[in-house]
Order: sequence, then structure tokens, then C-alpha cells
Amino acid sequence: MPLTKQQKETRVSEVGDAVQASVGTVFLAYDALNVADVNELRDALFAAGCSMRVVPKRLLKIALADKKFGFDPMAHEGQMAIITGSDPVSPAKVLFAFAKGKENLRLVAGILEGKEITTQEVESLAKLPSKEQLLGQLVGVLAGPMRGMVQVLSGVPRATVYVLTAIKEQKENA
Repeated sequence: MPLTKQQKETRVSEVGDAVQASVGTVFLAYDALNVADVNELRDALFAAGCSMRVVPKRLLKIALADKKFGFDPMAHEGQMAIITGSDPVSPAKVLFAFAKGKENLRLVAGILEGKEITTQEVESLAKLPSKEQLLGQLVGVLAGPMRGMVQVLSGVPRATVYVLTAIKEQKENA
């Protein structure tokens, strides 16, 4: 059943507001996805705190034009879905992982904190380490100087023990 004019206007405003409010948005073009794949993708997105909306291209184009974004969904083949998230990296990470090995899915472009990004930039964003990994690396970097200081300070007593052990062995052998 076709949408009424009021429903179309509502959908355009909802999509425009969702894209503008989102920190990270990724546009996904797809062809012939089965229900199991769509449900798997939605579950993965939900677990990451993201949401997915399938929007007709012409309505998406109007919504993006209203919010002053230059992305043209009409230039891409297939159906168009938008994935939004409050985290700038999670939509790209989930989609990049899900799209591996699936030829009927294509990351098209994205919007990061109000600025349009290309497909290559979306893929680069998806390859970034997770927040937990980055925090772990930071802890390692911060602990490095302290670890080095402990090694230096323990070197003097260790050297004294080595010298005393060598003297003891010399006296036992003599």
C-alpha cells in the first residue's frame, strides 16, 4: 500500500532528524537480502546500540537535502538503508564485519559528526580498534615508564646479590 503524503512528510522529517542527531551514520546499498540476513544484521546492530532504517531513495534524498547533506542516494544501485548510532565507530564496524563475503551489500558513504565521509573513510573507521582495546593500549603506555623504573631500581640489589653469590662460589671452590 502506498504511503500518503502525510506519511511521507513524517518519514522524511524522522529520517532527517535521526541522521542529524546521530554521531555516526552509514549508508548501505543492498540487493536481494533474505530475511535471515536482515534479522542477523538487525540483531548485531541492536547489540552495538545502532538502528537501521530502510527508506525509499527519493525520500532519503529529500530528507538529506533538507538537512543540508550533499549525499545523493539516487546515484547508487539497489535499495538504501541508513544505519545510525550514538557511537561514531559502531555502525561502521558492525556493517563492515557483516558485509565481508556478501557481494550484495555495499557500504556507500557515511556521515560522521555532521560531515560526509567516503566509503574508504567508513572502512578506515571500521578498522579502528575498539574503545576497550584503545583503553588497554593507553594503560600499557602509561604503565611502561613505571615498569622501567621498577626494573632500574631493582637492578642495584640484584647486582649486589650476584656479586655476593660469585664471592661465595669463589670461596667454596678455593
